[in-house]
Amino acid sequence: MGNIFYFCPDFSPPSGGTKRLYRHVFHLNRLGFKAFIVHYKKGFVLSWHGCKVPVKWLEDNLLFSVDDTLIFPEGLPSLMKQTQHLNCNRIAIALNWAYIFNSLPKGGNWKDYGITRAITPSPIIKDFLELSMGVDVTLIDNYIDTSKFAYKPEKKKNKIVYLTRKDSSGDILSFIFKRKEGVFKKWEWMPLDDLSEDNYAEQLSESRIFLATSSREGMPTSALEAMASGCVVLGYSGIGGNDYMRGKGDKQNCSLIENGNLPELAKTLEEGLLGWNQNKHRNELIIKNALKTAKQFQSFDKEGRCLKNYFESLTIKQNNS
Repeated sequence: MGNIFYFCPDFSPPSGGTKRLYRHVFHLNRLGFKAFIVHYKKGFVLSWHGCKVPVKWLEDNLLFSVDDTLIFPEGLPSLMKQTQHLNCNRIAIALNWAYIFNSLPKGGNWKDYGITRAITPSPIIKDFLELSMGVDVTLIDNYIDTSKFAYKPEKKKNKIVYLTRKDSSGDILSFIFKRKEGVFKKWEWMPLDDLSEDNYAEQLSESRIFLATSSREGMPTSALEAMASGCVVLGYSGIGGNDYMRGKGDKQNCSLIENGNLPELAKTLEEGLLGWNQNKHRNELIIKNALKTAKQFQSFDKEGRCLKNYFESLTIKQNNS
């Protein structure tokens, strides 16, 4: 097999998607493949996640050989189209179901650009792609770094954290609850914006509640990282989270709200904060189940083996074609 090129948008804010692309490339290099991240603008590199990998830039007029493999995130169909004349492996990686068709022209399909294979960490996305695109989709394991995201009960404070990149609901709830009197004044609110991964993990380790406010997620790793950190996850599954988020029953691992239902999210949060004030141990079962859920995704080597097996299978297909 030749080189493996993972195209990555020049997007600076921390995101689970770009971190995953870099981590895949890190895995492949440590396992003996020659893999690169490819950005657009020369010199652009993401470093907030601490994952150092070889980087190339399209501005350098890269040339690709027949033995190379090109990996395109679902949000970059323009690159799929521009490279459709190349006689090499070209594969999509789908990390969010919501971007797949929003990024395409109306009525478009990846097969229009010669893309017939895809990888994804999400069973929901796999099923959706097979139904909508008719492409061959392979699941690649997800991974949560337990050296960074771990439950440390002694560090917990009355603190609520949330992401703002995809949705403003966290800020809205913050404004609402900061104006309320009584027990609500005992809680600190913090948006998790533009933090290094180490700082981000530190905030989760200190927090009791993580608000999941995005209603369109593929594999919401942020919720899994919060679970691994011992936070009570309160909010939306984003559809993609339906694979592992449980809002009721003896396996409940979060407090699940209908996607986009901000009034219900506010009501549930109010009830939760009042209940927590009355009983500090009321969420112990949810936290215990959440830790079990996150534990399923804590094998770095398993993610690497999935990638190794997949790219080795491509080599076999190339040799047999």
